[in-house]
Amino acid sequence: MSYSSYDHDDLEPASTMRIERRIYFESGKADLSEMVKLPLAELLSLRAESAAAEQEVFDRLKEQATAWEEQAGRTLFLDKALEYARTLPVTHTANQWEAPDEYRHIRSNMVYQMDYSISENTRYDSAAPKSVPYSWTLRWSLRTNAPGSYQQAKIAGQDRKVFSSREELDKYLNGRIKAHEHYFTEISPAIPKEYADYFKVNGCLLPGYTIEGEEPAKAAELPAQEETAQPQQTAATPERREPVNEVFSIFLDNRAEAQTGGPHGYWLSLPTSAEQVQEALKEIHITADNQQDLFIGGFSAPEEKPLELPEDLIKAASVDELNFLAVQLQRLDAVELAELNAAMQSPAKMQTIGQLLDYAENTDCFVLINAKDNRSLGEYYLNDSGLFVVPDPWKPAIDTERLGSFIANEEQGTFTDYGYILRTSDKWQRVHEGRPVPEEYRVMAYPAPEILREESKVQPEAAAPTKAPQPVTPILLNGQNSAERMKEITDRLETGIQELFESERYKAYLTTMSKFHSYSFNNTLLIAMQGGQLVAGYNKWRDDFHRNVRKGEKAIKILAPAPFKAKKEVQKLDAQGRPVMGKDGKPVTEVKEIQVPAFKIVSVFDVSQTEGEPLPSIGVEELTGSVERYGEFFKALEQTSPVPIGFEDIPGGSHGYYHLTEKRIAIQEGMSELQTLKTAIHEIAHSKLHAIDPEAPAIEQADRPDSRTREVQAESVAYAVCQHYGLDTSEYSFGYVAGWSSGRELAELKASLEIIRNTAHELISALDEHLAELRQQREANLSVAQEAAFALDDGSTLFIQTCDSGYDYTLYGPDHTALDGGQLDAPGLTLPDAGQEALNLLGQTAAVSEVLLGDKLAAFQEAAEKANEIPTPIKIPDPAAEPTVTVLWSESDKLQDGEIMPLSVANRVFEKLDTAQHTDREKDGYTGGWYDKTAFRIDFTLNGQPDNYEGRQDFGDGEGSLVQHIQNYHEYYAKDENWKNFVLHNKGPEAWEQDKAEREMVLTEFIPYLKQHCNLSAMEQVATAALREGQNISPEQAAYYNAVVAYVQDCRPLLNQGQYDLPEPPKLADFDQTLQDYKAQVQAEIAQEAADAGMTVEEYAAAGFEAPQQDSFSIYQLRNEDSTRDYRFEPYDRLQAAGLSVDKANYTEVYAAPLAAGTTLEDLYRTFNVDHPADFKGHSLSVSDVVVLHQNGQDTAHYCDSVGFQQVPEFLRENPLRTAELSTEQNENMIDGVLNNTPSLGELEAKAKAGEQISLTDLAAAVKAEEKAPKAKKSHTAKPKKPSIRAQLDAAKKEQSKQTPPREKTKELEV
Repeated sequence: MSYSSYDHDDLEPASTMRIERRIYFESGKADLSEMVKLPLAELLSLRAESAAAEQEVFDRLKEQATAWEEQAGRTLFLDKALEYARTLPVTHTANQWEAPDEYRHIRSNMVYQMDYSISENTRYDSAAPKSVPYSWTLRWSLRTNAPGSYQQAKIAGQDRKVFSSREELDKYLNGRIKAHEHYFTEISPAIPKEYADYFKVNGCLLPGYTIEGEEPAKAAELPAQEETAQPQQTAATPERREPVNEVFSIFLDNRAEAQTGGPHGYWLSLPTSAEQVQEALKEIHITADNQQDLFIGGFSAPEEKPLELPEDLIKAASVDELNFLAVQLQRLDAVELAELNAAMQSPAKMQTIGQLLDYAENTDCFVLINAKDNRSLGEYYLNDSGLFVVPDPWKPAIDTERLGSFIANEEQGTFTDYGYILRTSDKWQRVHEGRPVPEEYRVMAYPAPEILREESKVQPEAAAPTKAPQPVTPILLNGQNSAERMKEITDRLETGIQELFESERYKAYLTTMSKFHSYSFNNTLLIAMQGGQLVAGYNKWRDDFHRNVRKGEKAIKILAPAPFKAKKEVQKLDAQGRPVMGKDGKPVTEVKEIQVPAFKIVSVFDVSQTEGEPLPSIGVEELTGSVERYGEFFKALEQTSPVPIGFEDIPGGSHGYYHLTEKRIAIQEGMSELQTLKTAIHEIAHSKLHAIDPEAPAIEQADRPDSRTREVQAESVAYAVCQHYGLDTSEYSFGYVAGWSSGRELAELKASLEIIRNTAHELISALDEHLAELRQQREANLSVAQEAAFALDDGSTLFIQTCDSGYDYTLYGPDHTALDGGQLDAPGLTLPDAGQEALNLLGQTAAVSEVLLGDKLAAFQEAAEKANEIPTPIKIPDPAAEPTVTVLWSESDKLQDGEIMPLSVANRVFEKLDTAQHTDREKDGYTGGWYDKTAFRIDFTLNGQPDNYEGRQDFGDGEGSLVQHIQNYHEYYAKDENWKNFVLHNKGPEAWEQDKAEREMVLTEFIPYLKQHCNLSAMEQVATAALREGQNISPEQAAYYNAVVAYVQDCRPLLNQGQYDLPEPPKLADFDQTLQDYKAQVQAEIAQEAADAGMTVEEYAAAGFEAPQQDSFSIYQLRNEDSTRDYRFEPYDRLQAAGLSVDKANYTEVYAAPLAAGTTLEDLYRTFNVDHPADFKGHSLSVSDVVVLHQNGQDTAHYCDSVGFQQVPEFLRENPLRTAELSTEQNENMIDGVLNNTPSLGELEAKAKAGEQISLTDLAAAVKAEEKAPKAKKSHTAKPKKPSIRAQLDAAKKEQSKQTPPREKTKELEV
């Protein structure tokens, strides 16, 4: 054949058929001599015929390919059916919260899954010393939970959200859980159409599922949820802060008493309480009547805590401001107080009380240095600040006074009695300046005016506890006819008026009037006298309210209109109303029927005398002490008031006033909502009743009541209106009305009472009208709202919000804890109708008392989130386990957020991902991301204490494994001068020392700790893998590998407790009798060699299995690297003061030679400074060099100091962490070697020649294996005698000494 062919045929069932052939002409096999003789035309014809035949073959193949497509399609169809059949049901938690591990919390059903994880971010506190939290990171997500799918639809969630406090995190998390509660009410809820494809396999919906809009499957019954399944709920209500220790005192005084020369004034300690202020004011006889006499006469601070506060500022401030200032200063520590005192002695001092109040929020704006003058300031910056790097011998030449003067001038700092103060920031936060003192710190209030109390000689009454309603006591009438009975009623009314003006009776009358404000004065008084609360006739109770009067109840008597008609002769009037005159000139009269007003006594019954159905709401929306819908009610008051209402700071402690001339009402700003409303009603009553110009002529003021009557009327109206709307009236006292009413005529008293009733009735009627209008507006707003809360009469609250399918609702109890909830699939309903329907579904019969929107809705949601907080269980790593790594979030599609894996696994996975990303991006045409950022957390137990480490590795930067990344990160910043200067400049020397100490701990302790865990895992992995393949190992090896697994399990708790020098690991030789015998042979050889050298075995081993050699010495000098800069030419005592040690890792051996007898260290110093040998390549022997003497089999290290030498045993001492790490690595290597078959003798010799450490056991096993190996064809040359094991080792060592010493392994430390 003239060609060769290659095929690339391939078949992937149900996927791809590939038939590809290529042929190549081979000139060596072809003979073209006959063919080339043919004419060109004939060649072309033959070529066309051959190509046509080739095409026919190709067409037949294509027909066969079509047949393959049909068959492959059937195979593919069957594959897809099998894929559906093999899809396993999804696992879920039946809507209960579970913790699959110590970090992750999850709840799920067949459709949805919600999970969250919380990590605590810590920093090392060297003062503690321990790691302390400084922030918390939350990751949460709500996703679909589709079977057999690694790609789920994300519905909601956040990959990373950081909170400065755990309380804020819990509050936020509880809100998210509650907002998505409706997803977890069924085991298999209907799937929204947008997520349906996730629950289909090859277009077919999996069994057990339904899609919204299709026929729903029967809901699976939820298992009973245990209380422990839900994360524990907490609720915290902050208490009002009470003053504890005195911060400073002020001297309160009375000007009038101070001028008399007698005892006066009162020292008031701050912070204080309202009760203590009242006591102080009583002591100095200050009331609201003489408040102008109160002044602050002095200021004092405890001797142990002086305060540099300007006395003029103190004297000009209010008591409330100073109390708040004391509370703010109480937050400061001793250093911050000293900074404040220093600042107040500097030009940067605070000029106002407001700035002083804000100091606690701006303590980082000042730095206080312990320096009293230029010299001490210069010494601080030169020696302690870390900003100057000057050799110690140079420092005495520096003029520290001039240096300090220059720095103080440049920084514009100030020397004070407390040190040198420096303003470091101009970013002053204004938090309290210019704002009212918060309500909880207000303690100043003057007693009410004493005018009426002095006249009545009645002291104000304390608020009495709530009493039960007084029993109904009907008036018993004895008259025989209606006239007599009417006279009895009239007499009782007159007596009632006279007896009314006792405090409790007067309050009872006003309470009754508030309920029956549309009744006449007489009936109001009659109902009050008989103890009625809500009255109606017998038939009205029965017909309208479906209640019956109890048998034996006596009726309450009131008056009812009973007009009658009578005929009366009256003068006749014309159309214009003029008298009609008769012919006789006299007025004409006529008889007309007129209506004569009259009253009759009727019987009514109080609600307490009836029984039956519950009463409906009477239409009065009561306002509680916290004043629900305060804004709405105050707006109604503004619309009702005849004059404008404004707020201002009223001096003297008054709550408000009505300005007669300016026709306006002023209310003290910053009061509680309740007090503001009561004051507004009181002043509106004044404006309606007493709006008379005081400058008007006397005749116009004749009808104006006196000041006492004005106060009684306004206060009575305010009490009645407040009672009507349910405002707290417990503090109202009417003890003075007895004195006011004394001596007044009955007609005058009755007229005042009628005025009070009429005014209260007008106000209530107007307020009801305006409130109704505002209610309509609120309902209109509610109809377009997306969410609202319905407060119910029983104290519970329904929260409802719109969602895709309609409405989502949750019922909360009086304590704001969630009770029940669900979803309402009725998007066509309005929000109010949906709320009512939700209440019906929940079986709630309580009436809606208020609808919460806007700020009130936000306040409710905040309270609900607090009450339903879910504390995260404390995560404590297993003290006997390998550290774990949690992926907090990752840009790599190979990792899942929240994924947890052992440290050793994460170490390998991170290295593979980093290498793969780094390799991919180096390829031509790469268009993917440069890095895959991954945030992680390592949870571990170090020195017996649970802790964690958080960081971020960017896959693709070439750092390799996780542990190597952490090590590189901290090594970089430990050596980076820019970072050092940044910390020193911005945070100070202490922060730099702390930063350095933390990194040193990470590099010298944490990294070796992690590496040892990884090495133990490698040993365990090798051993367990060998045990799994048990058929290929001997019983001795099986016992050995089991011992290795047990060894690892025993070592982990030791390592976690801080024991880094781990026990010797098991050796295979200990489990093989043949190797034991061989070991005995080796020991016998060693004993013989020791005897030949005239040494014991122990001495021989200590000498490195070498015969005694001549004494020698070695010279070590510091490596020429940046990391050794701080060590160079430093005297030994200065190294110790800086916390540095003489570490062999920082040195390199520059010279070694025999030590002549009698040679001293000083001899060596002289030789290597004056006449050093020609082969000596180091610098002259000087400070910081180390000389090691090898004498009599002992090694001693000597540090070349500024004077003489200092012995430094630490130079020869190995780092236990590093030793343990290397030992574990060797153990790992030893096990790995066993698994990969015992190394050959040649391999061991190569290792020895390369400077690597080898094991006697390995060497013995290699010799044994070589002996058992098949023998090669014998040579006629005599076989040399086999050397002993010791001889082989000696030969390897000698061979090694001929080669260049290998580079010393860097002692890498990890994070």
